[in-house]
Amino acid sequence: MITIGDSFAVVALLGGICLSAWALIMAVALVFPGKANHARTRLVNRPWVCFFIGLLIWAVPGVVSGAMLASPLPVAKLLGWMGILGLLSIAAVGSSGLATLASERLRAMAPDQTVYASLSKSAAYIVIAALVPVLGWFLIVPFLIFASTGAGAAALMVRSRQTNEVPGFMP
Repeated sequence: MITIGDSFAVVALLGGICLSAWALIMAVALVFPGKANHARTRLVNRPWVCFFIGLLIWAVPGVVSGAMLASPLPVAKLLGWMGILGLLSIAAVGSSGLATLASERLRAMAPDQTVYASLSKSAAYIVIAALVPVLGWFLIVPFLIFASTGAGAAALMVRSRQTNEVPGFMP
């Protein structure tokens, strides 16, 4: 028998996942702007290549990690979770690039918005689009995860030419 508390728990879990996903996209976009911009460029120039590369990335290590999660051995479960979370962290870099792209397009329609406001709204729109019952769950989410993983992997493979110096800091 399902009680109202069970329903509230599911709604709270979904809300927490969405809030965490939004915060992760925002954090990656703000902390790693170079990687987010490279992922954005990759998604603009070659979206289907990003999708199929992400699909290939999830097909090999994702299936192995999923198989490890099904194992009764604790070490195998740990390695499986590490693999899945590693793939999701690569997808977070690509999702930040997608949010940056959506932010630019949102600012083109409403030029009075600040960069942060448009980035925040675009990340929220991406996360909320995943909540649409059938279309979001089975079409939008897989496409976003695979395309974001492909773009994130491409962004992480590029070596940046920037230094790690803090501007204006003298030791």
